[in-house]
Amino acid sequence: MRPPVPSRVRLAAHRLVWLLAMLWLGTQTALAACCGPITPAGDQLRQFLDQSGVEHLWLPHEHVHWLTGLPDLERPGQSRHATHCSAYVAAMSVRLGVPLLRPPEHRADMLATPQTQWLETTGPSQGWREVDRRVAQSLANQGEFVLAAWANPDPRRSGHIAIVRPSMQTTAELDQHGPELTMAGHLNALRISTERGFEDHPGAWIAGGKGTVRFFAHTVDWSRVQAQPSPTRP
Repeated sequence: MRPPVPSRVRLAAHRLVWLLAMLWLGTQTALAACCGPITPAGDQLRQFLDQSGVEHLWLPHEHVHWLTGLPDLERPGQSRHATHCSAYVAAMSVRLGVPLLRPPEHRADMLATPQTQWLETTGPSQGWREVDRRVAQSLANQGEFVLAAWANPDPRRSGHIAIVRPSMQTTAELDQHGPELTMAGHLNALRISTERGFEDHPGAWIAGGKGTVRFFAHTVDWSRVQAQPSPTRP
């Protein structure tokens, strides 16, 4: 017959089990998605972006029509400096029925900075609100139209703007790399981090959200989007 285990040993064992359980829970919390689940509306947004054609339309170094992303037949050929982040965002805003500065209110080139300024000044009266990076990712996961926008302080150079897409990243990933984006620009991507998407603009994204990228959100009436065909070339 084994001798009884002293109560202090049992207590120490219980404390060890409790400590290990707390460490496990802490690890799971750290690894959990930062910004809530992707809702059915968020999944609609994800599918909408995946079907937008951004990987083969609104391509850099081409003259394109802002609404369709197709090559502009009136301006054939290549342009060394042409990128179309703001045109892509404007076209998606049309398809979603969300107000945003776009042609013909402003010319299609050098539009990202004016769009950012419009979001700040006129946007609130049109249903837009500014949010932080975590809320931006959370609202995208819920199916809202969320933009990451940066105004270039040099008026002779373009800013940058992109769409936040639903993502199940962790808090650590969000703080280091920013919300996940879909964008046109110096490269076109269905999935890209804010850090990578704004890499051509030093200081725009700094880990911890200390850069100058700003996030703006607007609700989407998905019942209306479902019935709305994609626009074609005018």
